[in-house]
Amino acid sequence: MKTFKTLLFSLPVLALLISCGGSSTDESTGSTAQRTGTVGILLTDKPADPALFLSINAAIESAELIGGDDDAGRVVLYSGPTQTFDLLRLRNEAIPFTFNDEVPTGNYCKIRLTLSDLELVLADETPDDTTDNVTYHPNLPGNGKLDLVAKDCFEVGPGEVITLQVDLDAANSFHIVGNNNGFNFRPVVFLDVLSQEFDSKLVRLEGTLAKTDDDEMLLLLCEAIPTAHSNSEGCVEVRLGDDTAFFDNLDHEGMPRALDELFLPEKLGETLTVIGWPQYWVPPYMNIDVPEGHYPTPGECILWMVGVEPGQQEDAIDCDDVPDELPQDTVLVNHEGPQKDRHHPLMVMDGLVIERGEFLQLEGEVATAVDVDTNEFTMNLADGAPITVEDALSVLLQQGETDDINGTRIVSKAGELLEAGDIQAMLPLQVDGVLDIDTDTLKAALIILDTATLGSEQVTGTIQAVEEGYLTLVPDADPVCGIETELLMVNLSEEVDLLTVVITDEESVINPGGTLEIGQTIGMNGNCETTGYETDNVVIVDDQRD
Repeated sequence: MKTFKTLLFSLPVLALLISCGGSSTDESTGSTAQRTGTVGILLTDKPADPALFLSINAAIESAELIGGDDDAGRVVLYSGPTQTFDLLRLRNEAIPFTFNDEVPTGNYCKIRLTLSDLELVLADETPDDTTDNVTYHPNLPGNGKLDLVAKDCFEVGPGEVITLQVDLDAANSFHIVGNNNGFNFRPVVFLDVLSQEFDSKLVRLEGTLAKTDDDEMLLLLCEAIPTAHSNSEGCVEVRLGDDTAFFDNLDHEGMPRALDELFLPEKLGETLTVIGWPQYWVPPYMNIDVPEGHYPTPGECILWMVGVEPGQQEDAIDCDDVPDELPQDTVLVNHEGPQKDRHHPLMVMDGLVIERGEFLQLEGEVATAVDVDTNEFTMNLADGAPITVEDALSVLLQQGETDDINGTRIVSKAGELLEAGDIQAMLPLQVDGVLDIDTDTLKAALIILDTATLGSEQVTGTIQAVEEGYLTLVPDADPVCGIETELLMVNLSEEVDLLTVVITDEESVINPGGTLEIGQTIGMNGNCETTGYETDNVVIVDDQRD
């Protein structure tokens, strides 16, 4: 479990306050209030077979937010230029795709992504040479339109921030057809709404340090999130906690440093990389209610104090006289209502690792466990790594010089903080670090272990029988769990998650839920247990294309 303490505080609003679009007047009261919220998209991917693919490059040209009945209330979240993402680089983390803070309030039920291309780069027997790898471009169903339906429709309220995690499951989406010389694309994509109950993957951001607060241990990182509107600087509020670690590769060769160094005045304006967990968050201007009769006249502004009764607020002043930096816990109110500024955070995250300077990102698997005497272990690099080594690479777990300096952070993909003893041979991992060229040792800042792969296996096939609690499958390929298998008995968990993918020539619609029936094509990610193959998730694929 994550152990960061909650900090109920928002950074003071910064300079150049501007009004937010989308305001409207309530005719019954005569008051004016915000009628827009913020919706953002994080992209991530479930693991695909690294022995088959070197990279999977998805080109996304647009994203739309779609309302309830009859696809009402369409909002363009992103409309180009086309962005290309290597899904295999998103196995362990999520990244922000786009945030739009002028989404009209209302009820929304799905996201439509439009892909212009998919490039599969196949792995080969020369991992050190990636210049001649075979590529394949599968046909995109429905002209590349993917409709992702949320499990429950969600409401965007005035000023509210809604973050969606889009998980493109590459492992279940590509299937070999013919004599191993082509691939069929059957999109499997999960859509989750970030809430107080939902734990996101780690998110990686890079931005400019615009503001700090050492009393509350907060950083404001701007230009960190791509935005659809110019009235935002793409800022993120980063909360530092007892488990946050800071590594400096500009002045200290990638070593861990005290968090206090981040608050030095000379650090402002520098570029930092932050890896951490996004949090469900209510912006400060959501916490105030301006009653009828308390709005200032056009041209005047009130520095509204959060938590103070309307009748005890200070008098309105000329908007031209508003200070560049507002006092803490103060929100600007003009004749249109509470206002955002260009530095308002679009997301809040608990920081796990802060990196200053360049750090390598290497993927592979653990070769040997940690030597307790040297604090080192070895890893085998994945194909296409940015560096080459003759044998396994030595990785050093760095230690803080004092008790208040954290060393290398070790974490599972599920977000659980781990110990050195959890680094076991054969586990897939990703390491952020700095290479010591004198010793050919990688000094690690962050290690992400894929502990869920222990005993796991992906299986696809056709359902032959369905009973309560289990099904019988004709697998597409064997062995399964190391055993030659013509019929596979699959134990279903009590609360198995179902996802249904309907593919036509016009579109692909991915819906949560479904009903298991004989003859269906399905895919599963499960575990090989002593009692047999077990799974808690099944993807039903209904491909209706000619």
